[in-house]
Amino acid sequence: MVISCCHVQCAIRQGCKPNLAFYRVPFDADRRWRWIAAINRKDWQPSKYSRICNEHFLRGKKSDDPLSPDYVPSVFAHMKTPEKRRAQKSLEKYEVREAMRKRKSQESSKTKAARALLDLSAEKNGPVLAEAENEATVSDKGTNSKCDAMCQTDLTSEDIESLQYECQQLRGETFTLKEKLKSSDLPEQGSFENNDKLKTLTGLHLFSV
Repeated sequence: MVISCCHVQCAIRQGCKPNLAFYRVPFDADRRWRWIAAINRKDWQPSKYSRICNEHFLRGKKSDDPLSPDYVPSVFAHMKTPEKRRAQKSLEKYEVREAMRKRKSQESSKTKAARALLDLSAEKNGPVLAEAENEATVSDKGTNSKCDAMCQTDLTSEDIESLQYECQQLRGETFTLKEKLKSSDLPEQGSFENNDKLKTLTGLHLFSV
């Protein structure tokens, strides 16, 4: 049996052109009624063999999204020009909403993935990060107390800034060395030297505060 479109003004039949698709009229009562109204055949009820071709849908295929204009066939020869324009505008608005929804969904997925990585990193490197935060807090306090330090010691502002810069450099080196030590069996000798130097400079800086 050759499948043909059930719309009276449509001559599309199976095999007459490539990329054709035929859709059964839905069984859902509300959607079925809307399809019958759109097909617009007088005193007609679809049978189990009734099909409508994909050329009666704006995108060339039906959609199961109730918000989509292609949830119901809407492209027919008997449609007036204003109706066709309204249908096309409806499709354009739907596509914009879909693009925004997909973009938000992608951004949400990226945010969740980033949070998961941060949580995993915090769980793995918690002690190291806490130590780094404590050192940063000490550094901030020292910066805020620069004027007091100048009054209490013989160091000049240039000396204090130089010491602060060197301390920051050594903190960065120490943090890097700690990360390397996690994957090695024996500590590197340079790490102890840097740590001793850091303690000396940090103690001098704290004393100045």
